[in-house]
Amino acid sequence: MMRIKAFLAMGVAFVLAQIFAFPALAKEGAGASSDGGARTSAVSASTDRAKASDNAKTAPKKELSSKNSSEKTLKENKAHKKKDKRNLTRSVKNIKAALSDADIIEASKPFKDISPFEADSDFKPVCLIDEIVFAHLKERGLTPAKLCSDAVFVRRAFLDLTGKIPSPSKAKSFIDDKSPDKREKLVNELLGSSEFCSYFSMLFCDFLRVKAEFPINLWPNAAQAYHRFIYKSLEDNIGYDEMTKRILTSEGSNFRIGEVNFFRAMQGKNAEGIASCVALSFMGIRYEGLSETKKNELAAFFSRVSYKSTKEWKEEIVFDDPSKRKPFLGVFPDGTTVALSAEDNPRKAFSDWLCKRGNPYFARAAANRIWNWLFGVPVVSPVDDMFASNPPVSQKLLDELASELEKSDFNLRAFCKTILMSRTYQQSSIPTCDPEKARENFGVYGVRQLGAEQLIDAVCSVSGTSESYGSTTPEPYTTMPDDASAVSIPDGSITSSFLELFGKPPRDTGLDAERVVSPSTSQRLHMINSTHVRKKIESGPALRQIYRLGGQKAFERLSLAILSRYPTYDERLAFRDYVPMKDNKNSWLKLVDSAWAMLNSEEFLNRH
Repeated sequence: MMRIKAFLAMGVAFVLAQIFAFPALAKEGAGASSDGGARTSAVSASTDRAKASDNAKTAPKKELSSKNSSEKTLKENKAHKKKDKRNLTRSVKNIKAALSDADIIEASKPFKDISPFEADSDFKPVCLIDEIVFAHLKERGLTPAKLCSDAVFVRRAFLDLTGKIPSPSKAKSFIDDKSPDKREKLVNELLGSSEFCSYFSMLFCDFLRVKAEFPINLWPNAAQAYHRFIYKSLEDNIGYDEMTKRILTSEGSNFRIGEVNFFRAMQGKNAEGIASCVALSFMGIRYEGLSETKKNELAAFFSRVSYKSTKEWKEEIVFDDPSKRKPFLGVFPDGTTVALSAEDNPRKAFSDWLCKRGNPYFARAAANRIWNWLFGVPVVSPVDDMFASNPPVSQKLLDELASELEKSDFNLRAFCKTILMSRTYQQSSIPTCDPEKARENFGVYGVRQLGAEQLIDAVCSVSGTSESYGSTTPEPYTTMPDDASAVSIPDGSITSSFLELFGKPPRDTGLDAERVVSPSTSQRLHMINSTHVRKKIESGPALRQIYRLGGQKAFERLSLAILSRYPTYDERLAFRDYVPMKDNKNSWLKLVDSAWAMLNSEEFLNRH
């Protein structure tokens, strides 16, 4: 390092000497020429007297010519001085930048053998979930992954709880923070944010089929009312059981009572259609898989639900038909019976049974769904096919997750925190045993591609740009504000070509499989070669601000902005070799190339 500094100091001295010497030498040469001319005039003065009278006639013209020549020389000298000054400034800046880059690279050298993805820590259970998972792995001769690094955790927590990546300043402050409880503080902060409500509203809207257009046909006003109910329930931290009861017992206008749209967000608005959606959404089972007897028993609880229109266009009232009121003898899906009078509401009886502690369907289905959202590997797969013929990977884990949800009084924030603070969730995505078996048995965090909304929001966040979203059917056209994020879109009919390409669910059935997160060739080509993404990389104001930093500072900022971590020592060396100090002409373009490479890396495109 001392050699580098000494060499650079000599470089500065040499450049300064060369530049400051140039005006001095020019001035000395001009002075010598002037003195020589004077001596020559003195020697030849006696011989030129005879021509004095002739020269006197042309003297004014010569004096004018000499004056113009002097002014021209003066201007040229000034221009040279300005150019020299600019060259000096540029050279000093280059040397200072190189010195700073060298320091940055040298400072990262002690950490060159430290993985940016995992910490050097063995699996130490901190809760019952961890003990169950550890025992499950041990029985199968598998070992859990190491603890994930702080950089991985901050990015993972942001994506899993808010659907967004952290800002470069947030990622940097979290990584640099030495507090032992910083992970818990971050989880609390994210769970209390409005972004949590927006992102989880989107996830709920997927399986509750919040869509204005065909085939659900809620109509934009109703879809927005439905979304507002879901968002407000999450914002007010209403228990998931209470939220479900409000949905299943609701009645009134679809424009004014958002939750009644559950009974309209289906392709068949009859008792069988309602029962099918209830089973899929809240019990994790598929109606078509039930026996005819079970189907009829479940549909009977919703046989009174009716619909009527109003004078307001597309408004519809959901209500219990009074003409269908009569004593009711029902059988719940678990086989227990209930007898109700004509005045009792079968829907209320069903919702009370469904949300009761110990129900064999409700808590397990909800816990499995949320676990899959956060961890990426469901206990029962798919999450909406929880029949006896499709057993869980670990019955003990499923029961424990359901128990934790019930113990929290179905508090979604508390349940999410329990999962995120578990050692199982905080595992690295790098397996220590057979990758496929480790993933299936919760021995590694489940790597999967970012959802369509997450990905475009991340690209826009990094570049400082925005997207345009709108519906495709004029009933009427619905658009979003220019600064709206994709995860905040309330209506499944509002979309973009990017969202469609990257697997945004259509919300036609509510099935979990509607969302496609498997990478395709078309997706990769769009990220690599599309004008859409390239313009964001080249012209995005947030990225251009980073490019102006230049050198290792820009490279570090790019890494924090895109990958949510500091670059490694080897990455810094590779960037140094790719963007040498002297290559000022192409340094900007090479920073653009670096951003492009990061945005197309598996590390950016996946949750890990």
